[in-house]
Amino acid sequence: MRRITLTLAVAALVVLAGCTGISSHLGNAPDAGSTGSGSGDNSNGDGSNDASDASEDDAFTPFAFQHSGTYTYETYDEEDGTGKLVWDIRSIDGENITMRSSFTNQGETQSKTATFTREEALVQLAFMPGGQYLMTTMFSPSANGIYGNDFRVGNTWTAPSSQGTMTYEITKQRTIAEISCYDAEIRINGSVFTDACYSPDHGTAMYGVIYDEDGTKVREMKLIAYERK
Repeated sequence: MRRITLTLAVAALVVLAGCTGISSHLGNAPDAGSTGSGSGDNSNGDGSNDASDASEDDAFTPFAFQHSGTYTYETYDEEDGTGKLVWDIRSIDGENITMRSSFTNQGETQSKTATFTREEALVQLAFMPGGQYLMTTMFSPSANGIYGNDFRVGNTWTAPSSQGTMTYEITKQRTIAEISCYDAEIRINGSVFTDACYSPDHGTAMYGVIYDEDGTKVREMKLIAYERK
């Protein structure tokens, strides 16, 4: 139950403490040499957009924010219930991002403003209010295998990991809070472990969830509003 969430959070923060940035492929990554099996001819079989004309522009790079704006997420934790996380991207100056993160849960709100480079973003956000949701859902250590890959619907690739065979699959393209994103499932030994919907245009996910080994939802965050400035 709660054990998996805590283990991932600790593992992520340990890795982050020794990292220099996103380019080093953060997290409890699948072993090097992961292999892709998708070709763009695959279909998700449910009638949704197969994005067959996807290009290299659909590869995902974390925190590729291009515009100032406000992202409002609804959060869920099996013990702490629901909450709200707001990322206010106040300015973007080259590689430097200034943002304010505010997290509200159980009647209490915590806020912090910081300026950091794109490469520092994941480290900084992990320690800002609500960072525990980021680190255990859309940017969990296992999500490392997603960065830089082509988000063509139907594409799959696998990698060995300490927990067994890790399989990544881009299952569909959908819209959340008026932002188009690609749904990526991460399975370990055949069971869905994490599901998140990433937007290459925004460099973040509109949705992220992590499940326990028995399939129970442990933690979730979902974009409910986006306002471009």
